[in-house]
Amino acid sequence: MALLDATIDCLAEEGYAKTTTRRIAERAGVTPGALQHHFATRSELLGHARRHLGGMYAQAMLEHAPADTPSIEARAESHLDHMWELLKGPLFAAMVELWVAARTDAALRKELIAAEHEGARLTVFTSRILNPEFAERPGFGELLATVRATMRGLAMARFVSDADADAAWPATRAHLLGLLAQFTADAGVSR
Repeated sequence: MALLDATIDCLAEEGYAKTTTRRIAERAGVTPGALQHHFATRSELLGHARRHLGGMYAQAMLEHAPADTPSIEARAESHLDHMWELLKGPLFAAMVELWVAARTDAALRKELIAAEHEGARLTVFTSRILNPEFAERPGFGELLATVRATMRGLAMARFVSDADADAAWPATRAHLLGLLAQFTADAGVSR
């Protein structure tokens, strides 16, 4: 766990280019040989770090779940706002570093493909816990994929301008809530 946390911290704070196995080992307080004992390649380590990131996101969403939410709409608003805050933090920065690097690093891309699929499944699993009334409804996974892609895209704009991304968030939020309201209505679930 310390190696994965050190990898994520290094990616978020120093970027992919400076996230070397030597630097990760140093941050984790282990020798490079100990790191290599657990992960044969840098790509393998980074793939596991991506999986760890997915678990951290899921845990953060589950821990934030309001105990007594008066309505589906209020719960959706709370979930979207919390996800937006998470996407403004270091975990997302680390994830972006991996995505961009995978464009030109075939070994990393191979590791991330499985990790991304696992992350999408984890998102659906977490969302089904947070929204049990939709768990088996057709189209729920597709709705989540749309929300996830939209929010990630807007969060990427933060790397150029926090102010512009934050200014765009209210309209994006309203649109995503509208999609959820339509899904809720189509599913025949009381809001």
